[in-house]
Amino acid sequence: AGDIYQISLVGNTCMHHLFLGISPASLVHAPYTPAISQPLTLRASDYGIHIHKKGQLILLPNIAGYIGADTSGCLLALRQDLKEETTLLLDIGTNTEMILGNKHGLAACSAASGPAFEGAKIQCGMRGLPGAIDHVKYENGKWQYTTIENEKPTGLCGSGLIDLIAELLRTGLLDENGILHSGQVKADTFVLVPSGESQREIYLTQKDIGEVQLAKAAIAAGIRLLMKKQNVEETQVQIVYLAGGFGNYMNARNAARIGLIPENFAEKVSCVGNAAGEGAKIALLNKKERHEAEKAVQKIEFLELAACPEFQDCFVDELGFGK
Repeated sequence: AGDIYQISLVGNTCMHHLFLGISPASLVHAPYTPAISQPLTLRASDYGIHIHKKGQLILLPNIAGYIGADTSGCLLALRQDLKEETTLLLDIGTNTEMILGNKHGLAACSAASGPAFEGAKIQCGMRGLPGAIDHVKYENGKWQYTTIENEKPTGLCGSGLIDLIAELLRTGLLDENGILHSGQVKADTFVLVPSGESQREIYLTQKDIGEVQLAKAAIAAGIRLLMKKQNVEETQVQIVYLAGGFGNYMNARNAARIGLIPENFAEKVSCVGNAAGEGAKIALLNKKERHEAEKAVQKIEFLELAACPEFQDCFVDELGFGK
């Protein structure tokens, strides 16, 4: 450990504050501002990290209340601020962070999308672990699925949830208002994996669908309002970067089918994996690049959706599955 001279950390605003021993209380009350936004270079030993005795700890800046140093890491990895083409970053989670723009200007927002795509609040939901159903298709009269690492199915992760809902819509078992039907009759559960095929029955409930509608509506409304702020049309967005592990599994066409992203974004999706982690590495390897990105962060315009009068109407418009 004595051979390590620098460590770079990124995380959301709350984790950033807790790590530094700062109260995250300011993030709970309007105007939801971080206690510390600026980039930091600290002594690692002051924070219980035992590397070289003069080792440094580098933390990238927080952008806003719910857009933390992890999003700064994504920006450092992707450098949207240097690109001629207009790009959109989406980091989908309980809060979905977004950055839209190009070298002429960037704007960011955070949509409170809830934990449905991370498996929480979904009856048979789980994280993207071995055994999670990651893809679903209705083909030749049969419901087919795959699981992570081909393990026996144990639940539905976010990408499997999106696929299942998209296929239920396609087959007419789910209507555009989000109501499940079994034939012509209203149903409140759809069984994907009967208990005989798995240790447990894996199914989707009417309540689960409601949770997905809330999550996807928040994200879709955030995208729409961010585009409006930047005066950007859907057709002008040339690349949609999808950050985080979830993006590696997500079927973009099905995400568009359920209304999570606009339809013509499906062909533009580029999965960039752990972009925040890549940014943390660049922060260590290239001081000049790090300082450039820190300056770019200061110029990002922030759209506070909670204070946006149009958000509620936009959110309600996006709740259904109708095209």
